[in-house]
Amino acid sequence: MIMPTKKEIVWIIIAILIMGFMISFSLSPTYSLKILLISAIIILTSTITKKIAGEFFSIKVEHKVLEFQRWGYYRRSHFNKPIPLGLILPFFISIISLGIIKPFWLLQFNSENIMKKRIQRARGEGYYRRTEINESDLGFTAAWGFWALILLAIIGSFLKQPELTKYSIYYGIWNLIPLGNLDGIKLFFGSIINWILLVIVYFIGLIIILV
Repeated sequence: MIMPTKKEIVWIIIAILIMGFMISFSLSPTYSLKILLISAIIILTSTITKKIAGEFFSIKVEHKVLEFQRWGYYRRSHFNKPIPLGLILPFFISIISLGIIKPFWLLQFNSENIMKKRIQRARGEGYYRRTEINESDLGFTAAWGFWALILLAIIGSFLKQPELTKYSIYYGIWNLIPLGNLDGIKLFFGSIINWILLVIVYFIGLIIILV
C-alpha cells in the first residue's frame, strides 16, 4: 500500500519541479541541481512519511496536485471540474511578488479506507466505531508529515545545510494553514491540539532561521 501509483509519482515530480522553480525564482534566478535536490528531499520526506502513517491508521494515502472545486456549502457551489490550484497559484504569486512570496501549496492527499486492516486492528476494542475513516485518522496522518519536516529541518541544521532547514520550515508553515484541501485543514479538524502545538513549533523554527 505504501508504493505510489503512477499518477502519484507524476504529481510528486511536478511538485518538486515547481518547488525548485519557486525557491530559485528572484530578480537573479539561480536554479541548480542542489535546489532541485532540496525540493525533492522535502517533498519526498513529507509524502513518504504520510504514506507510512496511513498504513498505521488503516488508510491508503495517495497524493495529487492541490485542487479547488467547492466554494460554498450548497451542492451547486462547486465547479464541474476541480481547478489545479497547486499548478496555478504558486507560479502566479511567485511571479507577481518577484520571488519574495513562495507559497508552497502544491499537493494534497486523498484517503481510502483499508477496511480489512482496520477491523483486524480494532478486534477487541469495539470496532463498530472504527470501521470508517474518521477525522482523527486524517489529522494524525497529516501530523506525521509535519513532524517529519521538523526533524528534517533539524538534520539540515546539523549538516550545515541552511537551505534545507529553511525550506523545510517554510513548506510546513504554508501547508499548516487550515484552508481548502491542505494538510493543515485535516490536522485542524482531526487533532486541534497537535495543530496548535505544531504552529508553535514552526513559529519558533521560523524565528530561529530568521534571526
